Amino acid sequence: MKNLNKKNNKNLVLLLLGRGVSDMGASIQMIVMPLYIIDIGGSAATVGLYSFLSLATVFVYPMAGVMGDRLNRKTIMVSTDFASAGVVLMLSACAYYKLISLPILLIAQVLIATLNGIFDPATKGMVPQIVEHSQLTKANSVISTLRTISVLLGSAIGSMLYVNLGVTVLFLLNGISFFLSGCSEMFISYQHIRSNNDGKSLGMLSDLMDGIRFILQNKIIGKLCVYFLITYALVQPIFNVVLPVFFRSSLSYSDVQYGYLQMFVITGALLGSILVGVLFGKGHQVKKSL
Repeated sequence: MKNLNKKNNKNLVLLLLGRGVSDMGASIQMIVMPLYIIDIGGSAATVGLYSFLSLATVFVYPMAGVMGDRLNRKTIMVSTDFASAGVVLMLSACAYYKLISLPILLIAQVLIATLNGIFDPATKGMVPQIVEHSQLTKANSVISTLRTISVLLGSAIGSMLYVNLGVTVLFLLNGISFFLSGCSEMFISYQHIRSNNDGKSLGMLSDLMDGIRFILQNKIIGKLCVYFLITYALVQPIFNVVLPVFFRSSLSYSDVQYGYLQMFVITGALLGSILVGVLFGKGHQVKKSL
């Protein structure tokens, strides 16, 4: 049992290391891209289109969840991280040779969002398989906190790197972060349990339809889906489009100051998550509040 705990702890550390490095690199690029698009002549509409293309993740999630159940999650994670590294390093090369353009940025955004949509469900599905059931809640809490901290630090670091080193170095560091994340995940001890329908399109399609039917039949989940759809439609554009354009065009604030603003936004989200956990930590309180 002691050896098993050590093995589980090693796997969790490797998973946390991979996610932490990857999230840090992704947040560094996320904070800078709206500013960079404006700097190369893009408008608010262009920034909005770039933000909209990140929704490719949403459309991939349902099928990615089914893939994570049927295919090897470790293979999915490593492959998508290496593929993301290749896309971002290609952006770095384009920036270095002055070949970067808005169409290239938009295409890269779709590819990265799609890869992230495949990667994320596989990661979340692996956690229960490498952590004992009694430690699952704690492990998920650690993963969530680490992700928030990575994004928080990335917001400050990204703006400073952009001002002092330029977008080429920023792309390079992000590509390296994805590559290191994939390398870390390669050492996770994980054995995929094959099912009779592994990889079969008909079986995957059947699972996908079962998930859709479950959501449609569950009123609470359905209401939550509508709530989040409306919330993100109204709130997300403010942070992804309005704020960067307003800060750069109307207030003429520096990139570093914009990075600090993002730090406060993410800190608020972190404090809000902690507050919700304290106030509604028990199941009946959560159900009542919903």
